[in-house]
Amino acid sequence: MTQDKFNEMMNTYINEQAEKDASSWSKDARNWAESKGFIKGDDKGRTMYKKFITREEMIVVLYRVMKEKGLI
Repeated sequence: MTQDKFNEMMNTYINEQAEKDASSWSKDARNWAESKGFIKGDDKGRTMYKKFITREEMIVVLYRVMKEKGLI
């Protein structure tokens, strides 16, 4: 397998995960986080709960929480 083929397959997997619906067990926490504005989704409003989170995305969520708490 080439690196290009692996990258293509990995991108397909990540995109498929991003399209999956969130699990029912997280509904209350998701509703809370969304109502507080901690989770806003991408430019299309997709929250992509099944996708891996990047450090960049994590920092944005932490920033929103800290700002809401008046810590920054």
